[in-house]
Amino acid sequence: MGDKSYDFIVFGATGYTGKNVVQYVAKSAAELGNLKWAVAGRNESKLRRILGQVPSELNGSDPGVIVCDVADELSLLEMASMGNIVLNCVGPYRFSGEAVVKACLAKQTHHIDVSGEPQFLETMQLKYHNEAKEKGIYVVGACGFDSIPSDVGSSLVHKAMEGPVNSIEMYVEFGSSNTAKGPGVNFATWQSAIHGFAHANELKVTLEILIVMFNGLNLNPWYS
Repeated sequence: MGDKSYDFIVFGATGYTGKNVVQYVAKSAAELGNLKWAVAGRNESKLRRILGQVPSELNGSDPGVIVCDVADELSLLEMASMGNIVLNCVGPYRFSGEAVVKACLAKQTHHIDVSGEPQFLETMQLKYHNEAKEKGIYVVGACGFDSIPSDVGSSLVHKAMEGPVNSIEMYVEFGSSNTAKGPGVNFATWQSAIHGFAHANELKVTLEILIVMFNGLNLNPWYS
């Protein structure tokens, strides 16, 4: 992929998810010692404020700051050209995810997202699988909290039961410092859920197209 300024770019670093990701990346960068990384988003002052919240003992990696707007194609291309991997935390992905995937493919940059939106994930596979495979680029979705525990949990149950099971019941418990009464949810997550349910019927059509495309072919799912 040539010489790029950064190994890893966190796009959407000032959002609810992005702020938490920055802390983990900073910790990993400090442990590895040689990870070059950057934060990206629309507002430079907010990006620097997020970096200012990183514990002082983790500041040695000296992350970069990239101003980039998901609505600006040129800025997306510029961001993608600067990193080997972009972790996209800008949601809902239904509205903003595809532009980042396209920019990453154009600049031969690996793309990771934390989407839990099935229709977005399947649509990206349907539209960009061949291009990603030809270029040797990984486009990996569903790397967020609501996806990985479910997948890993299902796999472990399948293994323990020595075969498939009809259904799996699970629960999750959250802790919060929020003083407001009742459950809380991030606004972008709420948008993703609302639009996901509203367009659930469209997902069936997308899945049917994928099944027809890959039926009988020995292909790795979404080139990952």
